Amino acid sequence: MAAPRFQSSTIPIIRFTEIGSTNAEGLARLGRGEAMPAWLVADIQTAGRGRRGRPWTSELGNLFATLVLPNPAPVANLAQLCFVAGLALRDAVVAAAPLLSVDGLRLKWPNDLMLDGGKLAGILVEGSSDASGRSAAVIGFGVNCLHHPEDLPYRATSLEEAGAPTAPDRLLEALDLAMAVRLNQWNGGNGFASVRTDWMRHALAIGDTVSVKIGDREVTGRFESIDNRGAMMLRRRDGVAEIVTAGDVSLQTKVD
Repeated sequence: MAAPRFQSSTIPIIRFTEIGSTNAEGLARLGRGEAMPAWLVADIQTAGRGRRGRPWTSELGNLFATLVLPNPAPVANLAQLCFVAGLALRDAVVAAAPLLSVDGLRLKWPNDLMLDGGKLAGILVEGSSDASGRSAAVIGFGVNCLHHPEDLPYRATSLEEAGAPTAPDRLLEALDLAMAVRLNQWNGGNGFASVRTDWMRHALAIGDTVSVKIGDREVTGRFESIDNRGAMMLRRRDGVAEIVTAGDVSLQTKVD
């Protein structure tokens, strides 16, 4: 299947002062057969969510944006979009926040952008279908520009806290451009090898020991790489290689 080509500044932006969830709105619009692609952008979300339905704090001054993509790739390749989006978001932050020291800007598997060990942004990719039954996806971005939550089991941060204040609209403009570049690189999955190489260059904890919670089970081992589908390649302490397709990652100590 020939993948669609993307060009920045041609995708319309639909704005909301307040909405429940930009991802939920994108899925609803796909189901109604509305013209897409489009960016859905909200000042505030009242029912923002992250992976596995977790609530996402949505304060005024941060970026909440969803890119709705009809028929971007075969269904089997849609999970790769979190790596495409992660790279694009990192590119956008680098471009839009020139005061930021980018050495600590890292991609945490599978879909977080970290800054100096704190969570700066999350990405939520949800597969769907449009009104014609073709594959579709919504890619939600939540970026801590001005605020970051304090009451989390892990550390979060913001561009403001890092000394690189960045307006959400400025970041969105950079993200629009970066997503077009990265989607064309990906080419519906045909270019995932180069996406994988770039993602690995900026990955957090490659070669380190991590723990991954998979349902009720927790696995610990060395994070060796990601495979050609984007799954985590984990070397357990007993020497067995395990392929992890989904899970919650926490960092441990470095393997000697």
